[in-house]
This record gives sequence, C-alpha cells and structure tokens, in this order.
Amino acid sequence: MVNHKETPKTLSLKNWLLAKKFHIIIWIVFIIYESVIIGLFSGQFGKLVNYVLFYSLNITLFYLHTHIILANGLKKRNHIWWKLPILLAFEIAIYIVFYVGIDYFIIEILKYPRVRKIGVNLQYILGPIYRAIYFLFFSTGYYFLLKFLSEKKKTEDLEKQRLNNMIRIAKSENAFLKAQIQPHLLFNTLDFIYQNARENSPIAAETILSLSEMMRYSVDSNKDRDFIPLEEEINQVENLINLHQLRKNHQLQIRFWYDEEIKKIEIIPLVLITLVENMFKHGNLLSPSEPAEINLYLKDGNLVIETVNLIAPPKSNAGLNAGIKNITKRLDYAYGENSTFKSHVDERNFYQVKLTIRIFSDS
Repeated sequence: MVNHKETPKTLSLKNWLLAKKFHIIIWIVFIIYESVIIGLFSGQFGKLVNYVLFYSLNITLFYLHTHIILANGLKKRNHIWWKLPILLAFEIAIYIVFYVGIDYFIIEILKYPRVRKIGVNLQYILGPIYRAIYFLFFSTGYYFLLKFLSEKKKTEDLEKQRLNNMIRIAKSENAFLKAQIQPHLLFNTLDFIYQNARENSPIAAETILSLSEMMRYSVDSNKDRDFIPLEEEINQVENLINLHQLRKNHQLQIRFWYDEEIKKIEIIPLVLITLVENMFKHGNLLSPSEPAEINLYLKDGNLVIETVNLIAPPKSNAGLNAGIKNITKRLDYAYGENSTFKSHVDERNFYQVKLTIRIFSDS
C-alpha cells in the first residue's frame, strides 16, 4: 500500500480552498444560474472556454474593485471626489481591453463563432460596459459588507476588552483589599511577638522591631507615592544595617555617611535600600581592613549616592544584574537624562556604584 504524503504546496492549496470555500460555492452557483438563464433566453449556450475566460475576467474585476480600487479610492475623504472617478474609469477601460482581447482570441484564434462582431461602435462597446458596471455594483456591495463586518468585529473586540478591563479592575480592587488586610494582620502579629520578647530576649525584640519597620516601609512605599523624602529611605537603611548587625553579632564592617541637608530631598522609593540590600547579598562585609561604604551627599546641584563593597568569594557580580536593571529602569522612567547610574568591579574586586540625580537646575 502506497502512502502518499502531502507536500507543503498541496497542503497550502488545500487550506486556501477550505478558507475560500464559501466564495467558491457562491461563484459556482452564480455562474451556473446566469449561464442557464442566458442560454435559455438566447436559445444557445457558449463553449466551455467562453465561460472560463469571461468569468475569470469578471471575478478578477469583482475582487480588484473591492480590495484595491475602493480600498484606495475611499481611503481619504477629501480625495474621493477626484480619485475614485479616475480609478473607476481606468478600471472599466482595462476591463474593456481585456474583454475585447478575449473576444478576439475566441473568434479569431480559436475560430469559435460568435453572434456579435468585434468593432469600434457603440453597440459592441455597450456590452462590456454593461457587464463591468453589473459586477462593479455587486463588488461595491461586497466591499461595504466587509466594512460593516469589520467595524462590527472592532466594536465587539472593544466591548470584550472593556469587559476584560472591568474584570481586571475588579480583581485588582479585590487584591488591593486583601493586601490591606494581610499586612495589618502581619504587623499586629509582629507587634505581639515584639512585646512578648522584649523582656526575655532584647536582641530578638530589637530584630523583630527593625524587621517590622522595614516591612511597613516596603508596603507603604507602594501606596500612590511616586516620590518620598530621602530621610525615610535613610531610616530604613539604618534598620537594615542594624538587622544584619544583630545577625552577625555586630561584626559587619560598614560605614554609612550622609549630609544632613539631603534628608528633605525627595526621590523615588526603594533605590537606596535596594543598593544596600545588594551589598549585604553579594558583598563581603566582614573585613576590617576593607569596609563597605555608603555615602550620600550634594555636589553641584546633584544628589550623589555612592556604595563600595568587596565582593564575597567565590561569588562574582553576576547576581547583581536583576536589582541593578530594576533601579536603572525606574531611574530612567522617573528622571530621564537627569540621572546617571554607573557601576563596575575594580581591580581589587570591589563593586562600586555611583548614582547621580539632578536635583537643582542651573537657572
């Protein structure tokens, strides 16, 4: 038994025929109907080649008029009055030329007898003009049907999108309400643990307090505030440092210095604290001779944030990318060209960051 495998071209043709089957059926029914009616009224039927050639021309005119002539002629309303008549006249003229060419081919080349004679006269020319207008009429109706269906689909899609947006908003509101409840319960629980641990384990209580304040800040920073006073971020960095110092029995070597005047400057939240978290995550902060540093100061109308830390072996700087990319994207969105972010690993294996934000204009 031979298994005939379909080629890509065969499959493509098959798919095209399936996609256009409605058009094919309509045209077959129309051609049979029109041919039978004309044949019965005229008392004669044409040769098969007549039907193939002329209906191929008519079908071509039909789709050409819909998808090219009307699509271009009606594109710009202020050009319709002159562009569409020119296109229609050109279209009909081309149709007549092909019509005459087919007639000539059938009569002169194939020697099939025809009732009408080819000639440059009104009686002969009226035939192709009538057929052209006849198919242009149906083609125009088809064009506006497609436009109607297209607009209807757009309306349905917009309505569907609107409903999806409403559902998404409802889900977001529900999630927001849940998010408000969950931190509230968490902070109450942490406060309860802190109160109970304060007398028996002061270090644990202090750890819980620092953690609670940091978590509260993280939640609050996401509540409709694009900018916050730098003082809030500084306080949380101090909490973060304190938390890690408690974990490491105050053996971490880290220096945190800032100008008092910068506290009131407002910046986007979670920038400084993300940089410091990266230091703890990827840095070696236990070397007394190579301490980590965090410096914040004003210089020439710019807020400058610098961090320096030894990278912890055997780690490389590969893990830094995610947090750094997040910061740079947010800075670019908030400040554009008014901020610069530079980072590199020097020859001593220190990871250095310098963030500059333009705070005051030159004017």
